[in-house]
Amino acid sequence: MTRRLDGRLCVVTGAARGIGLAIAERFGREGGRLACLDVSARRLEPALVDLTTKGIEARGYAVDVADRDAVARVFEEIERDFASPVGVLVNNAVWARFTPLEQIDVDVARKMLAVGVEGLIWTTQAAVPQMERRGGGAIVNLTSVSASHPAKDSIVYSAVKAGVIGLTRACAMELSAKKIRVNAIAPGMIGTAASVAQFDDATIAARQAEMPLGRFGEPEEIAALAAFLVSDDASYIHGAVITADGGWTVPAR
Repeated sequence: MTRRLDGRLCVVTGAARGIGLAIAERFGREGGRLACLDVSARRLEPALVDLTTKGIEARGYAVDVADRDAVARVFEEIERDFASPVGVLVNNAVWARFTPLEQIDVDVARKMLAVGVEGLIWTTQAAVPQMERRGGGAIVNLTSVSASHPAKDSIVYSAVKAGVIGLTRACAMELSAKKIRVNAIAPGMIGTAASVAQFDDATIAARQAEMPLGRFGEPEEIAALAAFLVSDDASYIHGAVITADGGWTVPAR
């Protein structure tokens, strides 16, 4: 394992489980210092125990990324706690429900947009001044192949993830002068506990059969890509959206 993130203060949202936790662990193994954000303090506690027992420097912060003022306060707290400005931000937090058009609830739609789009605006807004003070930084946003290849009942989710792509590219344009790189990862079906729990065994087998690689991705594979994108190895990658879906979107659909 390389130490590409040695000493850098990394903020990961939605870090208590799944892809977010895998990213936090990978960054820690690469030498990063971790500020793990999640809306649930209950979920954060065992995640932090897991990280610290592996020798990773990590602290947890329970915050709703849709709350701009709370996000600003947490980023100030992070800088104080670590005595360092933030150098890396991964926007992974999401809240999703899947329903057909006629059943979409206004409160559900607003919450999905607030967490999945507005939340990225507030965390980026809070992180950028700190990145400027340290002379630059790197941001990775998690979108989805659903932005361009929607699944059934994913109207709001697909809109949110398409918004993440637009936000990523617009931020890349604006933040270039501040020496802050911004990119996005578009995962396909990743075998997290939450994702797999949605399907029975027959559905899982059928979905995997559609994949050119014949399987779902692993959270650790997305984490490895995120670690590359925020490292100096990716110093000329900016404003990109990188698909990691096992080849699922290669055939015309």
